[in-house]
Amino acid sequence: MLALTLIYEGNSMPFSIARILVLVVLICMYSTSGNATEPPPVQVDNLLRESIAGVEGKEIIVSRVSIPPHTELPWHWHPGEEFFYVIEGSVTLKRRGEPDLPAGAGDAQNIAVRVIHTGSTGEQGAELVIFRVHAAGEPERYLVD
Repeated sequence: MLALTLIYEGNSMPFSIARILVLVVLICMYSTSGNATEPPPVQVDNLLRESIAGVEGKEIIVSRVSIPPHTELPWHWHPGEEFFYVIEGSVTLKRRGEPDLPAGAGDAQNIAVRVIHTGSTGEQGAELVIFRVHAAGEPERYLVD
């Protein structure tokens, strides 16, 4: 097979190698610019985590959560009852085997203990206050497939 050569200031390089180098540079540029368009991460600020006086093995967790636009949380469950209030924006609560529940600013929902669920946002994202009556000493959530 006949190889074409690219001549630049007296140096010669096979044309196919030049194409490969250009392709590698373009892929690198695309992959680094693609990272710039990813949404910012979900922000969780735990405001309070306290044991409940007179109730053995339970604690209260209160968090403020900022979910960016077009974000879907991983599927998970909590070892306690969860309640959330939407401060601004909107979120859709998804529970396996149940209809989706949209919630907008001023809405509140609860999620029973150990219910596998996720949440997703649209154009606006969402600001939430989440209140949990939680099994003391356990992780805040367990991820599932």
